Amino acid sequence: MLVKFSVGNYLSFKDAATLDMSAEALKEKKTFVHIPYLHNEKISILKSAAIYGYNAYGKSNLMKAYATYRNAILNSFAFGSSVNQIEIEPFRLNSAMQNKPTFFESTFILRQTKYRYGFEIHNQQVISEWLYYADGPIRENALFVRSGQNFRELSKLWNKNAEKKVEQAKVFTKSNNLFLTVMLSQEGIPRIDEISTWFKGNVILNSNYHMSVEAGAAQIYTREEYRSAILKFLDNADLGFTSIFDKVSNLVSNKGIHIDIVDALYEIEKTNFELFTHHKVFDEHHLFQKMIEFQLQKNESSGSIKYFIVSCFLAYALKKGQLVFIDELDASLHTQLLVFLLDIFNGEKNNTSGAQLIFTTHNTVMLDNKLRRDQIWFVHKNNFSESFLYKAHSPENPIRIGKSIEQDYRKGVLKKGNSQKATKNNLPSLFDDPDLQNKHENPST
Repeated sequence: MLVKFSVGNYLSFKDAATLDMSAEALKEKKTFVHIPYLHNEKISILKSAAIYGYNAYGKSNLMKAYATYRNAILNSFAFGSSVNQIEIEPFRLNSAMQNKPTFFESTFILRQTKYRYGFEIHNQQVISEWLYYADGPIRENALFVRSGQNFRELSKLWNKNAEKKVEQAKVFTKSNNLFLTVMLSQEGIPRIDEISTWFKGNVILNSNYHMSVEAGAAQIYTREEYRSAILKFLDNADLGFTSIFDKVSNLVSNKGIHIDIVDALYEIEKTNFELFTHHKVFDEHHLFQKMIEFQLQKNESSGSIKYFIVSCFLAYALKKGQLVFIDELDASLHTQLLVFLLDIFNGEKNNTSGAQLIFTTHNTVMLDNKLRRDQIWFVHKNNFSESFLYKAHSPENPIRIGKSIEQDYRKGVLKKGNSQKATKNNLPSLFDDPDLQNKHENPST
């Protein structure tokens, strides 16, 4: 599960900004947090976070930052290819940033281990890269620390357990490749497989994802392992969803038709993952006559389609204990459906595997008593077009329980009161240190 994600000198984020999923010691909604018992039972991590901000303030840029970070990890190297480049869009509205690197780092927990991985890139060249780990609540140790093409630290025990494959991976690592990506392309390196599985399983949905069911949701729905979780979202929403697979099952169980015959009859529909909703037909006296089917994408509203897609991806996350980013989650969704989705996802019985949801929204109704105070984040932009990220409630800027966050947000009180403090409380900027060799000598504990 994600603990922190930081980014700096990227799109509208000039200075480093940090999204911290660590939970505060609050009394409300205690089931809305995960306890990573295998790593450290004394800490708690938020199951979800909502990011608010006016249009063009940088909410979507934060998600683009994580998408860029993940894409670089998975795709900066491939055997036999010399064109793998890490495309980065730095902050362009301040001349002082032109010659400074873009920075990414995340801290995440996989079973008993906490990892901290990050890198700096400038002009498609890797300036520095690092990976630390901590098995349990102990001081973290370096697996590797890289400055340019110089590996200042590389765990000898780790390399030995990998039969020297870590050392061998250095040979294939060019200046425009991440060392982690090179290791992901090999097998048998301890810790790397679980890190690879984590990043590959992350889901990032931009604001246009709801336009196509085929963007992954239908495939998730066809998998039996996700079906029960999806139905938790769909059944009580009363939207009438069903699918060709439900039709096939009904014909086999209720009509006694052999499965091979049914498969042959509906081969095209199954191949195309056709999805339907059921609706009642009434006569002129409003007496029920029969049920008819509508094709989901052709006949239903954008809100119904989006609700189905979100349900599928959240069910996947719940089952796999994965991280999901969704931009503009509230678009096309009624507030009650949005609250319903979040209640299920944050629930104690449903979310037991470490799943997390991070989403942007404009729905201010969620600000009061629908989420924990520490689940709410704001993005603000100053007069120099620099985005700042800050949490609604923190020890430095507490919000009294029961106070209307929505009213203060609408009045602009939170925006004006916290934006300046946010820059001081974020991860210290790495861009002011000219000595890259010493940036990671003192890892945090």
